Amino acid sequence: MKRNNNDDISHSALGSRLEKIASEFSHLEDLCFYAHLNSENGQRNTNPSHTPVKVEGIVLVGLVRGTVNIVYNIEEYQVEGPAIMTFSPGTLASITSDNWDDIDAYILYYSPEFLQEINISYSTISGQALLDRKEPYLKISDKETSLMTRYVKLLHEAMKDSFNLAMTKHIVSSLSSAMFYQVMSFFYRSIQTFPSDSVPGQRRNTYVHEFLKLVHVYYTKERSISFYASKLFISPKYLSVLVKEATGISAARWIDRFVITEAKNLLRYSGKNIQQVAYALNFSNQSSFGKYFKHLTGMSPTEYQKS
Repeated sequence: MKRNNNDDISHSALGSRLEKIASEFSHLEDLCFYAHLNSENGQRNTNPSHTPVKVEGIVLVGLVRGTVNIVYNIEEYQVEGPAIMTFSPGTLASITSDNWDDIDAYILYYSPEFLQEINISYSTISGQALLDRKEPYLKISDKETSLMTRYVKLLHEAMKDSFNLAMTKHIVSSLSSAMFYQVMSFFYRSIQTFPSDSVPGQRRNTYVHEFLKLVHVYYTKERSISFYASKLFISPKYLSVLVKEATGISAARWIDRFVITEAKNLLRYSGKNIQQVAYALNFSNQSSFGKYFKHLTGMSPTEYQKS
């Protein structure tokens, strides 16, 4: 199996690793892989290599039962199911367990090439990045676990169908899009704000959640904190304080993140030119959009499209 260097692992090599340790395995060429790890597989009697490998695409792990130890870049975590773990491109990661017989987990891998085929708004699904979570995992409820399991099983069945590869790609793409949106909803439900015994904690909770909802609705049209504060009938300064204290991210940065992630999505995947993207995000002209984009990303829209 081809290895790129000591840390990198190719798509096909990763697929081969997953197939060896999985009780169920399916794939769509080298574009995406599905693996189900549980006690039914007798081949997995030892841990995989403890050496972290560099993730080229996106890895989503649904841990239904059991406890695993993960290395995420230089940090180590112990995760008990049910939980969702995500590993983004460029991450150095490994997953091990002291008791594989107790593990019930689903793994999905998406290559960068296939991610470009999935029609999604990244400002909506990148919940982990938007929340600036340090942990690459999210605890989920039994109900959420059941829902996620249904998604991954549907993906497994779709990837097994090789009768019409072009149609299968569309099916897997659409199912993945729906699943990513669902994961995003789990992340947003998990936002922790003020504790219930704060004064007036519950009302502050409401302000922060309502702010995020409003940004979801209006970020393509409004980038002013004053606009969102007026919708909540509070001052911009008070809103900024609440959001910063509750999420660790300023209100202005939240707005910018929504705008920039959507701008990147439109520039790379929509087929729109830069002027059309500028107008879609309610910039007065292409020049002002270009200055905004470069200030926040370090590159011009043209440079980003070519990257």
